[in-house]
Amino acid sequence: MAKSNSNQATVEQRREHWRRIVGRWQASGLSQAAFCRRQDIPVWKLAWWRKRLKRQGEESASLFVPVGIAPIRASAAELELTLPGGRVLRFGTEVEPTTLAGIVAALERLPLAPAGSSTC
Repeated sequence: MAKSNSNQATVEQRREHWRRIVGRWQASGLSQAAFCRRQDIPVWKLAWWRKRLKRQGEESASLFVPVGIAPIRASAAELELTLPGGRVLRFGTEVEPTTLAGIVAALERLPLAPAGSSTC
């Protein structure tokens, strides 16, 4: 039974690894071929994992996008979150961390909308 748990952890680790790679490719704006050349990944492997994760509804569920910390402007008293596709969410500094965590968790469960489209 311990072996089964070990195998499951390995499968989950591999799946999470490829979720991150697929997410980086999507955020890069590059074609699959160009991204794979830069990352030294076989194109077929990225395509296979993308299809597998999409079929499982996981492709964008755990998409992490690199963020940076911008210097605080004297007049800025808000938190700004830039989403893939250029959408920006702004929150006052009084936003509760649990509220913000809930918003981020909900956004991670949504599929990515193509740039320029509206989901509202």
